[in-house]
Amino acid sequence: MRVTVLGVGRLGASHAANLRALSDVTQLRIYDSDPARAAGVAGPLEAEVAPSVEAALTGADAAIIVTPTGTHAALIRQCVGSGVPTFCEKPVALRLDDTRAVAEEVERTSARVQIGFQRRFDAGYRRARMMLAEGEIGSVYSFYMVSRDAIPPPDEYIATSGGQFKDQLIHDFDITRWLFADEVEELYANGSTSGFERYREMGDVATAGVALRMRGGAIGLISGARHNPAGYDIRVEIYGSRDSIAIGLDPRSPIRSVEVDAPPVAGPAYPSFFVRFGDAYRAELAHFLRFARGEVDNACTVRDGLEALRLAEAAERSRQQGRPVRLSEIG
Repeated sequence: MRVTVLGVGRLGASHAANLRALSDVTQLRIYDSDPARAAGVAGPLEAEVAPSVEAALTGADAAIIVTPTGTHAALIRQCVGSGVPTFCEKPVALRLDDTRAVAEEVERTSARVQIGFQRRFDAGYRRARMMLAEGEIGSVYSFYMVSRDAIPPPDEYIATSGGQFKDQLIHDFDITRWLFADEVEELYANGSTSGFERYREMGDVATAGVALRMRGGAIGLISGARHNPAGYDIRVEIYGSRDSIAIGLDPRSPIRSVEVDAPPVAGPAYPSFFVRFGDAYRAELAHFLRFARGEVDNACTVRDGLEALRLAEAAERSRQQGRPVRLSEIG
């Protein structure tokens, strides 16, 4: 397959390297708004550098969009118009109306567009989803999700990210719908700029908590943080009528018990999402190429991206207005 990567920042460069390792990628083409960066990534991968988006898409069998969020919607439309199956990192856009318009266009044209939420391809999440679907956990009473970055992104990224709910916790919102095959009915969110008071000027928070009530009755809690010096920490605990399970609780989890008889932490902690979800990213791209060829179903639709964004919008409205928000209020 002839595959194009649009945007080779940190994540785009990683995707390009993962694609080069796949046997069904016969030609790799790279475009970036910074030609020097494109050349620097393309060289070691023996990839072709495209001078423009149009040139990058000409003759391509699939495209991977990893550009800044503000460009996603237009690039998806351009790929769809060129008849190129497309993978786009989350989010589709920062505004609901823009995201909804893309979803409607993709559905109207039956275009193949997969959105990047890599947790859907993590082995632990997939096993938990199977256990839930097969009733091994019983009725889900509650769940607790943790999403904590080791090191905050640069301030210039924070200023244009759309906020913690749309940028960081949108992964938790998506995986909540996917894991439990259920929808959120109502949520309440709060946040703090403690330790990062400059975020207040950006209209953002550094630490957040979200309480959710699912339509099926389960109660969920999501804890998010931009800074966790102990290490990158992504975990889920699920409590049901038959069993209690955890995802992401392993010897590298950056949390330690103070009990005298607790097992020692094997460490080292995960330094970043690249390490924690390396296998998931590779599996996600491999699935997308099969989807682009029409061999498998879409693992994450634009409509899924829209629903995750609705949850993020509800969380931000709740934080700003200091009240619970029902999802029926959002779009």
